[in-house]
Amino acid sequence: MTVLDPVSIPNLPSTVEEFVTMRDQVATTPQGGAAMIVVALLAYTQDETLGMQCLAAAVSAERLAEGGGGYQGSRLRRSNLQLIQNQLAEQPYLPHAYIQGTRPENGYALPEPPYVLEFSANRHSGDPAEGRFKVFVACSGAATPRPVTVRRNALGIWQAHEWSSLVVGVQQNSVDPNSAPIKAPTRI
Repeated sequence: MTVLDPVSIPNLPSTVEEFVTMRDQVATTPQGGAAMIVVALLAYTQDETLGMQCLAAAVSAERLAEGGGGYQGSRLRRSNLQLIQNQLAEQPYLPHAYIQGTRPENGYALPEPPYVLEFSANRHSGDPAEGRFKVFVACSGAATPRPVTVRRNALGIWQAHEWSSLVVGVQQNSVDPNSAPIKAPTRI
């Protein structure tokens, strides 16, 4: 594995405009694009409407469907959104596991910002010059980092193309396995 530069997120956005501004600054590298899908998942756990908009702005156009509730008239495909909803209903703290300093023993409590995400790549990750690359996000709730495939759009912004491994369960919150430190999202 090759260690990539970490990504630092100064704070969580409170509007989709803040998210897009952050995305345009952070997602200029493959790992920045992967970091933004994590930020969108974090936003979703706190505010479903905002999170849906952020998710639509964080993923490649091929993963979107036309329709309200998303960003610029698009939304995440129903199957992708259902996967996210199902997993976060079980473990609403799951996206926290990608932020350095969280761990099952502290209930995946977020540290004070900035939030730092660590990444790696391997010999099968591809070549960023080709506009498609697989990065691996360090996860405090799993034995191995989680893969995210990103694609560079026409504006040079890296967006998540395949991220399903990010919503695979993590080690149970050991502070109180029956409680959720954040609100579980409702289902569509």
